[in-house]
Amino acid sequence: MNISINILEVASELADLKVHEVFENNGLKSHVLDTENDCYIYTELGQDVFNEWYAYYYEFLESMQE
Repeated sequence: MNISINILEVASELADLKVHEVFENNGLKSHVLDTENDCYIYTELGQDVFNEWYAYYYEFLESMQE
């Protein structure tokens, strides 16, 4: 069975979930500066965590392509 996904979008969504998880599990205060208009602006640490996990998920999903 083949499915089509937007790797950029899926990697971004997964990385965002991981940011929430990391901050909650470590008792860190907040990972966003502004949530106006449903747009997240991450703190510097939040952005670093996002970037790390985005790269991980992107590379993983890309490696799964046929």
